[in-house]
Amino acid sequence: MDILSIFLDLVKLSSPSKNERCVADYIKKSLSYYKDYLDIYEDNAGILIDGNCGNIIVKIDGQGEPIAFDAHMDTVEPCNAINPIIKDSIIYTNGNSILGADDKSGIAVMISIIHEIIEKKLPHPPLTFVFSVCEEKSLQGAKNLDLNIFEDHKYVFVLDGEGDVGSMILKTPYGCKGTLKVIGKEAHAGVCPENGINALCVASEAITSLNFGRINENTTSNIGVISGGTATNVVMGSVEMKFEARSYLKDELISLIENVKNTFKEICLSNGASFEEDLKYGTPGYNISEDDEIVKDFKKACSNLNLKFNPLSCGGGCNANVYRKNGINAVNLGLNMKNVHSTKEHISIEDLEKAKALCLELIKILSD
Repeated sequence: MDILSIFLDLVKLSSPSKNERCVADYIKKSLSYYKDYLDIYEDNAGILIDGNCGNIIVKIDGQGEPIAFDAHMDTVEPCNAINPIIKDSIIYTNGNSILGADDKSGIAVMISIIHEIIEKKLPHPPLTFVFSVCEEKSLQGAKNLDLNIFEDHKYVFVLDGEGDVGSMILKTPYGCKGTLKVIGKEAHAGVCPENGINALCVASEAITSLNFGRINENTTSNIGVISGGTATNVVMGSVEMKFEARSYLKDELISLIENVKNTFKEICLSNGASFEEDLKYGTPGYNISEDDEIVKDFKKACSNLNLKFNPLSCGGGCNANVYRKNGINAVNLGLNMKNVHSTKEHISIEDLEKAKALCLELIKILSD
């Protein structure tokens, strides 16, 4: 079965986070013919995250140091009725939904290389394939995966990047997010507004004292959602803001967060208001040197296929962040999916084939 057919089958399956059962069943069915050559099982992550499916793990015995591949089964919405359309060898949708190349392109690559390895009896090291759940919602599948499955693994290649095939995500940010809340005092806005403390006005003073957006080349900061107040004739008694910040530099992020907290505290205090926050640091970012062995081996595979090696930074996290946090040498690879998380998402057939060829080349050089 060719990779395009597998990909088109997959994207037609609706699999929002915590509802990946149809994709898991497709994977199991498509690999069932090879049950004598591999071990396939489903873990209990679905139960732990209140989903309808766990992570699917596939293992194939081989010779040498084990390596692993990872891609996630869930997609963002809208994904209930995906109608893939091919135009000029590029796969789009009709504009009413996402395509789901993020990350069903990675799933298709993994299924396809399993087929090819077994059918063609290609030499390979021990291989682990993780088809994870709920990546789009705080990487919950990876966080609930038994990481002992990667014991003694040399590398884990996560197939979930947007860069050209040949891209390797060497840098991802550290992050912190949560709520900022200013508590003022309600009063009748038409009768005695002077008796109130408008929480929004206090929050606005704090906000204008801080920098948001792109702070510098390493760091961003944002307030994305604001809610508060009860009626137009009531001085706003409280306002709650959803906040996040990201930075490639851990210390810089910590400094920014402390500045945000202290600024809100001081301005609230000077206005007779109070301040509450519930900010939490997320899965750590990572920064991989180009001298790392995983990078050198990847460069070799790219060179063998005449693909340009492209080291990238990424503004978000992926399962590789979870794995690296736990001491596993993992990295995210680009599949050249475009405009992800939008109804304009697309990917080329050529890039699906290139990604498959690159993964097979990695397997080949790591089996020597």
